[in-house]
Amino acid sequence: MASTADWHKLRLGQRLQALLPVLLLGTLALFTYWLVRNSPIMAEEEKSRVANVKPNAYFHQFRLISFDLRGEWEMQATGTRATHRADLERYDIDSPRMSRRDAQTGAQTQVSAQRAQVNDEGSKVQLFGQAVIQRPPHKAPNGELSKALEIRSDYLLLDDHRHAVETNRPVTLTQGQDRFSAERMLALQKEGKLELDGRVRGTLVPPPQTPAGKDQ
Repeated sequence: MASTADWHKLRLGQRLQALLPVLLLGTLALFTYWLVRNSPIMAEEEKSRVANVKPNAYFHQFRLISFDLRGEWEMQATGTRATHRADLERYDIDSPRMSRRDAQTGAQTQVSAQRAQVNDEGSKVQLFGQAVIQRPPHKAPNGELSKALEIRSDYLLLDDHRHAVETNRPVTLTQGQDRFSAERMLALQKEGKLELDGRVRGTLVPPPQTPAGKDQ
């Protein structure tokens, strides 16, 4: 029989499963597409010449907002500075902030860090320094109340190909008042799987009990 801790870990994994597609499939792809569209186009010989020299594109105090067909915003991304490295095929971003709004629930998923690295394909994003993914409590389409969810670490890797969020550094996951900490984490969206490794600790807060004599 599964323990109470295992059950809470399963529920947390299910919440993460619902959270990952919002981050990986929408925000990152559109964000990278915008960077690519606004980067200078160079001939192949020019690319070779600058590949091992210095960044070939710069962005300062940029802000990207995407709207849905009803004219409501669905994604925002900001940064104080971004550069492109042709030799490394990536973008380096300072103070990245990304938000994604769920059209059905209105809940906003937010991603922030001190800096980020995004590959040209937009399939991998590495977050460094105070990396945080947050989603506030909200009502699901079925009326069920979804608790607040937060992932916090000094490093997070978001992998679109694998539909995964992982880290090899200490990480804290909080769902409502429940809290887990571990030395490493791997969350796989397609498999609905959450792995916490190393020294794993958890604090579980039981739900309030229904007073005797009242229907549950």
